[in-house]
Amino acid sequence: MPNTLKKKIINEKKMAVSGYRMLELLKALAKSPLSPQEMLQILEEKTDNIYRKELVLKYINTLKLIGLDIEKTKDKYVLKKNLKQIDLSYNDLSCLKFLENYVKDIPINNFQENLYNVFQVIEKSISPQTIERIRNSIIKPSSIKKNDFKKDETVQKFEKYCTDGLKLLIIYQNDKNEEPTKYKIVPIKTLYKKRKIVLIAYDCLNNEYKEFLLDLILSSEQTPQKSIKNYDSTVTFKLTGRLAKSYVLKNKEHVLECNKDYLIITNTGEDKDLLIRRLVRYYDSCEILYPKTFRNNMLAYLDKIESVYKNHEE
Repeated sequence: MPNTLKKKIINEKKMAVSGYRMLELLKALAKSPLSPQEMLQILEEKTDNIYRKELVLKYINTLKLIGLDIEKTKDKYVLKKNLKQIDLSYNDLSCLKFLENYVKDIPINNFQENLYNVFQVIEKSISPQTIERIRNSIIKPSSIKKNDFKKDETVQKFEKYCTDGLKLLIIYQNDKNEEPTKYKIVPIKTLYKKRKIVLIAYDCLNNEYKEFLLDLILSSEQTPQKSIKNYDSTVTFKLTGRLAKSYVLKNKEHVLECNKDYLIITNTGEDKDLLIRRLVRYYDSCEILYPKTFRNNMLAYLDKIESVYKNHEE
């Protein structure tokens, strides 16, 4: 192959890879404002490589050159207006107003934050015609502000219990006609089901997972006991080498042990199939420690990949 053609192919490949990375950044910016460090983390998660901060700034400048309205507010970059515009009818605007009113009655901050992010994307994409309808309409969806979110102290308390990793003693009213029951539990996470807040927890006495309605928990008290057992919802893994030094903790991850050569991290609540696919991208820089079931799941996943290549060789 001539050198000129070979160079052309290599350059085209590099341009395609760079274009992919910029599109990933653009998708992320369309959802919410991001700092350079957050954008760097997104790139590293998508490509399994480690980059410098200068690369992110280069991509931001490129996006500005092609006409995107991006500005820096404090330490974060904000996409002011998307290229693609959407047209909302009066019925659409009524639906947005309904969603805004509905979510105010849900005492879970995540629901309200998700709707806030949706509104942010919509506001950046609405057409001039939609802006005119909003001005002329009686029904106007007001912008939800993060500091306006409804705070529920009980939900916040139990969310903190879930992250603390301590066992709880609770008094629970199973039935109005029965005496309240005392439980020793390990809180896992809170959920919203049928307009009720539910605590998912591990019942230490019966060795099983249970759901507890927060409204029926009469009292709760943290014990000094740490949860020693790693339950199915918690995965502990070890990172080594450059990855250990540059790794940025994901949502609901905590460092159990830190050393100059390695990190031991616990992950709670992430979808297990997605977690396996993410951890396998770290190759020999990552080892799953606990639980044994998840470690076996990783081995089965690797065996499945290996069998694909063996079949092709045969």
